Amino acid sequence: MTDAEAQALTILNALTEVPFSECVPISRDFAEMTTRPGIYAVRHRTEGLLYVGKAQDIKERFRGGHKALTWSWLADYDHRDVAIASHAIDFMQWRALSSELERIILQASKPPFNARIPMRD
Repeated sequence: MTDAEAQALTILNALTEVPFSECVPISRDFAEMTTRPGIYAVRHRTEGLLYVGKAQDIKERFRGGHKALTWSWLADYDHRDVAIASHAIDFMQWRALSSELERIILQASKPPFNARIPMRD
């Protein structure tokens, strides 16, 4: 196992093991969300990970809207059952590893809302 794989799995465990009550709830301004760079997960209270992504400013990523929130609404999830967990990464590590960490986490967890929408002919 590479260092990146070990780190990615540690981050994935942190995102999935944080109690749902400690995740940031859906809100208009995401006031409780970190502005640091990192990996984040949109989680459902009982169904687990819905979406995993990365952002230089996690709060700003959600304040501008996010497809995972729209898809959770379309899936008829109660907004109180969807929240965001995040794992901050220092900026230098962010620049060097964020895409690789995200790729490994996606391969390991396969969140349903990360699936790409097929293009129409």
